[in-house]
Order: sequence, then C-alpha cells, then structure tokens
Amino acid sequence: MTDFKSMYYHLAGRTATAVDVLEATTSIMEANARAMIASAESMVVSAESTMASVESLVSLKEKLKLAQRETEDMFINGDEDDADGSTEETI
Repeated sequence: MTDFKSMYYHLAGRTATAVDVLEATTSIMEANARAMIASAESMVVSAESTMASVESLVSLKEKLKLAQRETEDMFINGDEDDADGSTEETI
C-alpha cells in the first residue's frame, strides 16, 4: 500500500522550501524595485517590470501556500478517517 504520509511529508517539505525561496526572492526583488524607482526617472520602466515580476511571484507564493494548506487539511482529515478502527498496515 502506498505510504501517503511519507509522500505528504516529502511534498510538504518541498513546498515549504519553494515558499521560502519565493519569499526571499520576492523581498529582494521588492527592495531592488523600490531602489530603482527612487534612484532615477529613467529607470521607471525597468522598475515597473520588476514589480510586475514581484506581483507574479507573490501570486505564485500565495497559490503555493493555499495548495499546501489544502494538502495538509486533506491529510489531516484523512488521518481522522483512518482513526475509525481500521487496522490496515502500510509498508
């Protein structure tokens, strides 16, 4: 039988890592975008492009967080379902 709990922990770890990377990248890109806007009018187009990228990253980060929460809920609810007295053994 498939070990769903191990799969969940593996995916949760990978998702958490992806979220951490996106948060760090988003923070860096936001800081860079603000610095470019403040430093010169000629860089406004570049900064707006960077902010668009930041917004895309923020959107992706939020979607990943939502997917992670939904996955956790699914496994938590699945564990409650398994608590009904079933004695199936996983390998």
